[in-house]
Amino acid sequence: MTSFSRMPGRTEMRRIAWISVLVLAALAFATTGCITKRGTYPIEVFPEQHYSQSFRSQEPPRLAPAPDAVPFSVLGERSVLEVPARKTREYRPAVAAELYRVNCSTCHGNKGDGKGSIVPHLTSPNSYYASTAGGPYNAPPNLIQSRKNLNEQAVYSILTNGIMVMPKFGLLLSEEERWDLVSYMFDAENGLGK
Repeated sequence: MTSFSRMPGRTEMRRIAWISVLVLAALAFATTGCITKRGTYPIEVFPEQHYSQSFRSQEPPRLAPAPDAVPFSVLGERSVLEVPARKTREYRPAVAAELYRVNCSTCHGNKGDGKGSIVPHLTSPNSYYASTAGGPYNAPPNLIQSRKNLNEQAVYSILTNGIMVMPKFGLLLSEEERWDLVSYMFDAENGLGK
């Protein structure tokens, strides 16, 4: 039994032609929004929102430069950039105590004795930390004892770069805040172990 494919008639050909034209027109219309007129990118699928006037109201206000700012020096003038002296703030035990409470007491305990609230989770062989590390961790060190064995520079280095599960506080706290924590640890009168 042979099967003959039926050739489309004129009406069907016209219908297919019109559908093709409509599809191409819709595609052309849809892609014209992607062609940039600003020169930033060759094709913008999603135009950058900060160019839209409706989003300008949501941008923060633009700040003027400082009145005594100098953007450049006159050509031919040779001068050395003067860096102002570094301003350090004085150590305040109350500020350092709050920094310690927020950042350190969970592991090292409120008194620095190494008995923070996370210790059972770190030292338990059934904890998540033990399963990811291949075994339980040791308890965090007693900071009162550690200050007898380490100097301030060593503690600052550990605080900045982290060690074991202790995070790198160099990425989390400013230099002044880290020095406040070191001073708080070594402050026998108003700091840890008072």
